[in-house]
Amino acid sequence: MTQLELVIPLRRRALGADDGHLHPGLVPWRAAVCASTDACLLLSEDSRIVAVAPVAREMLDLPVEVESTRPRFLHCGLSFLDFTAGAQPLQDAELARLAPVQSLQTDALERSLIRIDRRGVHRTFDVVASPLHSPPRLDAIGALAFFTPVGPG
Repeated sequence: MTQLELVIPLRRRALGADDGHLHPGLVPWRAAVCASTDACLLLSEDSRIVAVAPVAREMLDLPVEVESTRPRFLHCGLSFLDFTAGAQPLQDAELARLAPVQSLQTDALERSLIRIDRRGVHRTFDVVASPLHSPPRLDAIGALAFFTPVGPG
């Protein structure tokens, strides 16, 4: 009896925002997100924002040019806060556990609460993020995240 060796491919390095590359598998997702009436956004495999639904752009107070500049989710201008009374900025280890980022790392559906500072007002969102795949690749090519406000807005 021969033994098979399990080989897990390493994630390949994603191309940067300046080259304009978008995985072909994300093109239909981008169109769906741009036309969506749900508060959602689409991230590429390197966590860059490639599409934002208009309602999400308004709710998160993201600039109109966010899709063309393609910043990384954690560097898009949102101030992520902890849930203490002092509302301190999240540390790197805590940022890595936010659903959109975690979904890209685990290739699994992820859910988390996110608290952000929006012009001095703290808002909380329930976020569900799903990895997106394009066979035959085994790792995620991107993630789709939905934002639901929690509490008064």
